[in-house]
Amino acid sequence: METSFDALLVPRLLFTVVAFMIFVGPIFADFNKTHATNPLWPPHARFHVVWQVLSQSGVSLVILWLLWSDAVDYTVHIWVAAILNYVWGASFYATLASMRLYGGALKDVNGIKPFRFNIFGKIYLVDTNLFGGTILMTVNTIGVFLLAN
Repeated sequence: METSFDALLVPRLLFTVVAFMIFVGPIFADFNKTHATNPLWPPHARFHVVWQVLSQSGVSLVILWLLWSDAVDYTVHIWVAAILNYVWGASFYATLASMRLYGGALKDVNGIKPFRFNIFGKIYLVDTNLFGGTILMTVNTIGVFLLAN
């Protein structure tokens, strides 16, 4: 069954939003005094955060190219783009799940403040990384669902 371009447009747009946010979000969140130039971080940790941001930015550019370039097998390119978005999400959640092994944390003392939600008078603080990552993977999953159906 051949899929029309119109049926692929919404998943492509959703995957584009995810790739774009994975590209620009860390640049703004990590290339500043909370991460890359944080005087409290060891120089080698700053090196790794810059490397991570630049490598993911490169992958995001590949994803955008896959989504918007002319391709012989266009549907394959879209699936590969969706999977690459999931690689980012899977690595985020794997890092989150293994923090106890290396003494990691979602935030630093002088880092970005968590989102604050007031739900029926009760205050909930949600880490910005966790919130953003969950939203992006939800958007990607909606795109995959639309692509598969």
